[in-house]
Amino acid sequence: MEIEMRTLRLFCVLAVAFALTGCFKIDQTLTLNKDGSGVLDMRYGMSGQALAQLETMEKMAEAMGEDSGKAMEMDADTPFDMNFDEAQVREEFEAKGLDGVELLSATSETIDGWRYMDIKMAFDSLAALQQTDLFESNEVSLARNAEGNYVLTQAGGDANASEDDVDSEMETQMLQQMATMFAGMRIASRVVVPTEIIETDATEVDGRTAAWIYDIEENPDVLTELQNINMRVVFSGEGVSIDADQQ
Repeated sequence: MEIEMRTLRLFCVLAVAFALTGCFKIDQTLTLNKDGSGVLDMRYGMSGQALAQLETMEKMAEAMGEDSGKAMEMDADTPFDMNFDEAQVREEFEAKGLDGVELLSATSETIDGWRYMDIKMAFDSLAALQQTDLFESNEVSLARNAEGNYVLTQAGGDANASEDDVDSEMETQMLQQMATMFAGMRIASRVVVPTEIIETDATEVDGRTAAWIYDIEENPDVLTELQNINMRVVFSGEGVSIDADQQ
């Protein structure tokens, strides 16, 4: 389950550059096996015009000097590096030297003016997966309840934010006003669990797959909803041998 909600604050900055052409798409599927290992498939895309605007902004930031450039740094705040260079993605992944995670493939393509990157990685455990840039700031947990079933959760919102947080209120208002600037944005996060789904707050359920689909064209309030989303899926513990303490 993936969505790095820390990116929402960055959206406010990106909107200035993207304007009406700044749409992007994320489609991710996390498949969990009965022993706690699994595979993560992720596809993200951005329009060619938006990419060109980003490159222009980065060049402008560099020309303005280091201090200005810091305001435009992306790597520490985005759920992925918006990197569409296959070789660079592989190089950066290998440089991290992560234990229990293997990059299986990284391929890119251009379709109808959109640039896409497909990344597939295998992981030994959810704990190992959380070492990656995709999950390191997410609060992902797997526990076994009193009935012997497994409860998989991911807190997407800001755990430190409160209802009285002025910055949070301002951010919410900004996101509501900026909704039209993200025309075309779609985020799909799926989880395939190893056994029967007993309970979930997913927007869609198909067999053992729980999906959270957020399409701004269908729901203009999606940016605000993403701030406080907490994904949850309960699946049967029958035949499953996952050490929840190690997840």
